[in-house]
Amino acid sequence: MASGLLLGIEIGGTKLQLGLGRGDGKILALERRRIDAAYGASAILDQIKDSYSELLATEGTSAAEVAAAGVGFGGPVDVDRGRPTTSFQVGGWADFPLADWIRTNLDVPAVAVQNDADTAGLAEALFGAGVGTSPLLYLTIGSGIGGALILDGAIYRGAGRGAVEIGHLQIPDVLTTGSPLAELETIASGWGIAARATSVAVERQAAGLPTWNVLERAGGDPRAITADLVATAAREGDPIADGVLDRARRAIAHALRQAVALLAPRRIILGGGVSLIGEEHWFRPIRRLVEAEVFAPFRGSFDIVPAQLGEEVVVHGALALARGVATRLP
Repeated sequence: MASGLLLGIEIGGTKLQLGLGRGDGKILALERRRIDAAYGASAILDQIKDSYSELLATEGTSAAEVAAAGVGFGGPVDVDRGRPTTSFQVGGWADFPLADWIRTNLDVPAVAVQNDADTAGLAEALFGAGVGTSPLLYLTIGSGIGGALILDGAIYRGAGRGAVEIGHLQIPDVLTTGSPLAELETIASGWGIAARATSVAVERQAAGLPTWNVLERAGGDPRAITADLVATAAREGDPIADGVLDRARRAIAHALRQAVALLAPRRIILGGGVSLIGEEHWFRPIRRLVEAEVFAPFRGSFDIVPAQLGEEVVVHGALALARGVATRLP
């Protein structure tokens, strides 16, 4: 490739990030913007153009020096055509020619587009908690739940439309009898945890019970309860908050036990904002729950660890994607 400079882009439902680097685990310059989903894809495209100009100015370079771009997109992706299939959070992305748009509007000759969870998993495999480990199962647990399987440093995409959509696994819900099923992310995502906590607060109010401190932290408005407020209360010893988290932990553990039986990963990495709950109230209980009922012959063949690359993980992965397509340029 003519230049070692690469562009990495994360397009999510609430966050946009652009970074310049060389795909070696270091980000030279970063621009971060908030996304307002109500304005749709066209507004995000405008933000990308503005952010790219700012990024180039910060680094003191020009678009002519950027050899390739990688994109981690928050939704299903048609990798071969460089197009999002859809977005569950922002309108206007369905079958949008994103790779072509970047080539034309950012003047970047080569572009790779992948799902954001796959892109984050790739980053952790190459530069983070998964270095030297394969197979690697990665979960991002935030507003939704995504997954990735990385084999020898490459994203596994099944028949071509993606794979490891673990957030959409049907999981028994411990709250109800008869083991009815619900999607994992409706139970264990940040939104799922907040929704359960909101229900608990409303139920306590209706029963005339003392005000729950999580509701107090939310200013008395059940709609303002977040997973962060629940996690803070649990860390301070609130048994009700820990019970809310336990429903999510049991759902995650159930999903991981199925994944271990099917995929036999060497390492499982848990990332995303919900995993910042920490060791005592997230990782340790999940490990215990997985260990207790996992497929016995695979017990002890894997570990469960926190992600390492933080909020820039998708940008790191996108830069690695860009490096991959740049190496194929004449």
